[in-house]
Amino acid sequence: MFSVAENITKSVDPAYGSIQKLYAEDTNLIIFQEEKVSRALIDKDAIYSAEGGGTVTSTNLVIGQIVPYGGNYGISTNPESFAVYGYRKYFTDKRNNAVLRLSADGITEISSYGMKDWFRDNLENKTKLEGAWDIYKKKYVISLQGNESYTLSFDESIKGWVSFYTYYPEDMVSLRNNFYSLKNNKLWQHNSELVERGNFYSGGVTKSSIKFTMNAQPSLVKNFKTINYEGTNNWYMDSFVTDYEKVTDEIVSFKDGEYFEA
Repeated sequence: MFSVAENITKSVDPAYGSIQKLYAEDTNLIIFQEEKVSRALIDKDAIYSAEGGGTVTSTNLVIGQIVPYGGNYGISTNPESFAVYGYRKYFTDKRNNAVLRLSADGITEISSYGMKDWFRDNLENKTKLEGAWDIYKKKYVISLQGNESYTLSFDESIKGWVSFYTYYPEDMVSLRNNFYSLKNNKLWQHNSELVERGNFYSGGVTKSSIKFTMNAQPSLVKNFKTINYEGTNNWYMDSFVTDYEKVTDEIVSFKDGEYFEA
């Protein structure tokens, strides 16, 4: 219970817009405004010396001093994009056409990892930005929904965007090492061995494709003689297309350790 004589409220700078989301982590409260992200100490306060050093001290305040994170980023009006795994928080800032990660080293613009131009062209005009952490594959999944919809994932192990998907969920959640999404008021489990790959929401199988982007030293002409693939048996490609040639014959993998022809 709180004493009515004590002030238990705390104000943030209204110049950064409304508060869209609050997230409690240990003894800190992370505050997501439209144009700023800050943290507030809970039941403690920070005292700074003239040299800039800081110490934390106990206080009778429920919410202590509010300290902004570096960078002019917020969560815009899309709190649904927020996802958390461990000490990493993921969210979008539609105003800056950015997808962001908040961790111990501050805010990082992960959309700049090879996809800066793509998000600049596709993020701002979306009406819904649904985000979640896929505990099964250890990836941040973000679904951009509007006139044109896209769902894609970010992998921390390679610090890159690894795949587009052909499902556009109403919501997503991870539970007990499984990843689920909601569509048409139904709960669907992903990565199930009972469903053929590429089949989402019983809508039929969507064929998979791989597009290679090799832009290191773009002024140099490069020739690649081989491409290595690791995966399960019995996969095949309908065609293989480059800027210079097109192979229309079926390209097959191997079965039980032996190669075979289609």
